[in-house]
Amino acid sequence: MKNTEFNKIISKRIKDLRAAKNLTIEQLAYQSGISKGGLSEIERNMKEPMPYTILRICSGLEITMSEFFNFDEINEYENEL
Repeated sequence: MKNTEFNKIISKRIKDLRAAKNLTIEQLAYQSGISKGGLSEIERNMKEPMPYTILRICSGLEITMSEFFNFDEINEYENEL
């Protein structure tokens, strides 16, 4: 898997999890302690999130990193991309 493909998966995962929790970008950014613009760029795959940023987003979503990186679901994402 190329890094660009991985970034697409991460971006889609964040957006889907945020939508599933009925959070706006503003709400998740606030809960994660990151900027709204930064989160928006990550979701649109314009910016690669650092591991610490993913951890902060998971905290804002109230999930663990393990839940975020559930590879069964990620394989489904690959098929959709």
